[in-house]
Amino acid sequence: MNPSSIYIHIPFCSRKCLFCSFVIAVGQEHRREEYVKALVNEMKEYEGQRVNTIYFGGGTPSMLDEDHFYVLMNAIRKNFLFQNDIEMTIEANPESINRTKAKFLKAQGFNRVSLGVQSMNDRHLKFLGRAHDAPLARDAYRILREEGFVNINLDLMYAFPQETREELEEDVRNIALLGSEHLSLYTLAIEPNSRFHTARMKLDDDESQAEQYLLVARILNEYGFNQYEISNFSKSTRFESTHNKNYWRCYPYLGFGMGAHGFTGRRRYWNTSRLQEYLERMTHGKDAVEGFEDLTDDQLIMEKVLFGLRMHEGVPWDLVPLNRYKLIQTWIKEGFLLLEKQKLRTTDRGRLVLDELSARLI
Repeated sequence: MNPSSIYIHIPFCSRKCLFCSFVIAVGQEHRREEYVKALVNEMKEYEGQRVNTIYFGGGTPSMLDEDHFYVLMNAIRKNFLFQNDIEMTIEANPESINRTKAKFLKAQGFNRVSLGVQSMNDRHLKFLGRAHDAPLARDAYRILREEGFVNINLDLMYAFPQETREELEEDVRNIALLGSEHLSLYTLAIEPNSRFHTARMKLDDDESQAEQYLLVARILNEYGFNQYEISNFSKSTRFESTHNKNYWRCYPYLGFGMGAHGFTGRRRYWNTSRLQEYLERMTHGKDAVEGFEDLTDDQLIMEKVLFGLRMHEGVPWDLVPLNRYKLIQTWIKEGFLLLEKQKLRTTDRGRLVLDELSARLI
């Protein structure tokens, strides 16, 4: 295995947002030091491997203290070889960013921040259960800029129940006007284990969501964002997420922490999602892996096709399985897919039903 990426899961959160179904730990900040030591133990067996991206996700990674980051970054630098142009991303919520934290993260080598803004509409933020408002989001963004971050991603969520076209357009324009280099788009979804799911929250129909998606994409294009993946936009190819593209191209990656996933190029594995069990395993020198799946050649090829159709760069035609040619030719005639220069791509129309197309391909 020669991993190209490292994902480090930091599960700690001050509160659980109403839409959240991620592997997180609320009210467990007193276990941060113990958790960091567990991460260091988990990394030890991979010494000497070269990586080109590191991604701290969560949870809220920016909730870690400076001492925690010192320990983690020292362990990462000790165990892994960095490529010269390494991309180092950290997720952060606006309320966890201050000038001291931003300055420290920059000094530690982070060169990309993914800021969980979600919306610039205070009513929507309250609906989501977020801990920040629009002014705080602007302040966090400004601080990151002033402390030298030149590659910032902002998360934008849409499709709130009964959200009007005018509200959506205003929200997208307000977040675009901040001037970030990258934007990740999320449709509000009712996920199992979320409080919205427990409350049986109802969303708008698929047709309404499709119209909103097209509106968002059009407005972002007006502000200079290019869509390079179905839910990701950047100001130029230079600011496309290398870490995510490694995922979508099915490159190997390592996952560290509770609930983290990894991929060897053949085997997909996942760690235990229970904090106490993860800590106990790492303390006693045991493996954190809870389960795995070995992919067949056909499954690997199909994953590359499915991920490739999400990206603007598309899929090499010679990668498409012969037994899918007839189905794909039908979709090309119907305007869902486009074959150009031996690359198969999804059209604007196809993006709206890509989940359905993918299910039929499988």
